[in-house]
Amino acid sequence: MTRRINKILILALLLPFLIPASVIGQKKQTKKSKAKKTICITFDELPYAQTFDEVDVKQMHETILATLKKHKVKATGFVVGYRIEDHFDIIGQWLNDGHRIGNMTFSNQDYNDLEVDAFLTDVVAGGEQLETMLDGFGQKPRYFRYPFLHYGDSPDKKAAALSFLEEYEITVAHATVVVEDYLYNLGVEKTHGDMDSISYVRILNEYLNHVLDELERVEQVSRERLKRSCRQILQLRANQLNAMYLDELLTALEEAGYKFISLDQALKDEVYTLPEAYFGLRGVGYLDMLNLSDPDHLPAH
Repeated sequence: MTRRINKILILALLLPFLIPASVIGQKKQTKKSKAKKTICITFDELPYAQTFDEVDVKQMHETILATLKKHKVKATGFVVGYRIEDHFDIIGQWLNDGHRIGNMTFSNQDYNDLEVDAFLTDVVAGGEQLETMLDGFGQKPRYFRYPFLHYGDSPDKKAAALSFLEEYEITVAHATVVVEDYLYNLGVEKTHGDMDSISYVRILNEYLNHVLDELERVEQVSRERLKRSCRQILQLRANQLNAMYLDELLTALEEAGYKFISLDQALKDEVYTLPEAYFGLRGVGYLDMLNLSDPDHLPAH
């Protein structure tokens, strides 16, 4: 995969102009690969992830949604409640296109920094921002993703949040493939919209290899623990980087043999029912949470 991507870099260096990502993506799609593995695509921090640069939010989502449609992907986006006041139309378009929408609290604060009551109040406030719209579009499941994938830094905090979510029939949307797309997005922002072809393909090359390397790592973890490939869930962020390179990323996943599935389908994998007891300060994927669990807090076999 690295060799294939580097060929794109060489080609870009030879051309005096930038080939649009959509053109490259169409060319790559001529390669057929029998999909034996599955992956769900999710986006955090809708309508837009924290940024240091000005973002055309509408254009960003038009690009993301068009690319998802092109690849026949049904994704799930997780909303930060306080950011959607001027962007309800964007959330509506996600739902209208058949994607799922979930809650990511109202303020996107870190549970590790909050008391239980404050965090649960934030969860409720975020859900209230979405409830009328979800009900209107007929989305039955209510999904929640913890900000920063921090489920609670103590057994009591973790149990309290999970108990609350279960009581209100809210499904936790785990992730297995956790990437540092925010770091690569900084590289995009530094160009302030004036990116030359060499920079464009350099970031593309580095970002795709980062995602594919992490995916390969968690596949190995899955095989070691489950003796099989689990239904993977990729965590991305709603940012300029993923609007710019999503077409190439989805094409790379297709060529690696992945079939795209919905969050509903992914969470049916029994791996997400396995007990875990991870209380670390770093947000990690669910397979890593299983491996890093405190054995003293796991049920006896």
